[in-house]
Amino acid sequence: MARRIISHGLEAQSFEETIASVKARIIERGDTTRATVDEQLDLLDQLADFPFGRFLLQNRGWNGGWTDFVMQHPESGRKTGKAPDGRSLTPLERRLLDTFPMILATQERSRHFAAAIQGAVKSGASLASIPCGLMRDLLARDYSSVSGIRLTGIDLDEDSLARAASLAENFGLSASTTFLRRDAWDLGIEGSFDLIASNGLNTYEPDDTRVTDLYCCFKTALRPGGLLVTSFLTPPPDIDPASEWDLQAIDPGALRLQQTIYVDVIGIAFQCYRSSATTIAQLGEAGFAETQVVWDRARIYPTILARKGG
Repeated sequence: MARRIISHGLEAQSFEETIASVKARIIERGDTTRATVDEQLDLLDQLADFPFGRFLLQNRGWNGGWTDFVMQHPESGRKTGKAPDGRSLTPLERRLLDTFPMILATQERSRHFAAAIQGAVKSGASLASIPCGLMRDLLARDYSSVSGIRLTGIDLDEDSLARAASLAENFGLSASTTFLRRDAWDLGIEGSFDLIASNGLNTYEPDDTRVTDLYCCFKTALRPGGLLVTSFLTPPPDIDPASEWDLQAIDPGALRLQQTIYVDVIGIAFQCYRSSATTIAQLGEAGFAETQVVWDRARIYPTILARKGG
């Protein structure tokens, strides 16, 4: 039986019930070191004013559609001030998308993925995205000079799979693309892919053993010499004194507001942090022969390239 989706869809509540429960939690807990009760309640009201904020409140994580929204923002909403549906972005929405260290690192991580994936584009290559979300990581690459490319998107979220299939059609890649609804921990695939791109699952999974098991599943699904392109969240300084973050590259006001919203108001689910040393060790335990860390500017959300031995 397939596992539940761990990144979103956590609350079986109406939005009104969610707002009521968040308000009650804020009031019961009281002031935090970052914000008073009134400040937290004001941020709650502002989050409820835009769709992404409402989704975060109710799900405490992102799905494929909202991940794509965040990834596309630097080339769209940051320039126009508009959401894809034409509405104006709210002031808090713009601060979230344009200044939050986690969001900026996520957007930079997306560019690193794009470069690594493009480097693996060769005639006859088989590339996979797990979980695929809308699969723009693969679909937006340049395949004009190659032939026989095969793309596979795997996800548990039926909505993401449907939207990814539509995006594949928009890119003219439907004939080259296959979609599977499967659990990443139970792929049932062996030696099929030259590259697997995987972002996000480990940030929602607190069990280190399960994360190593996930990497083992990916290694099994790769061909000899195949490449895993994945990422991880490094712990912030308030959690780990040996944090790898570069605080000189982070706006302290934006970080404080991010922590207030993510931790105090929303109680965000993706707070499973691991150092680069831990991640490299997990990949080594899973059997990957070579690893390379590609750091974002603030060293918050690095990309890691891991090669299966030939």
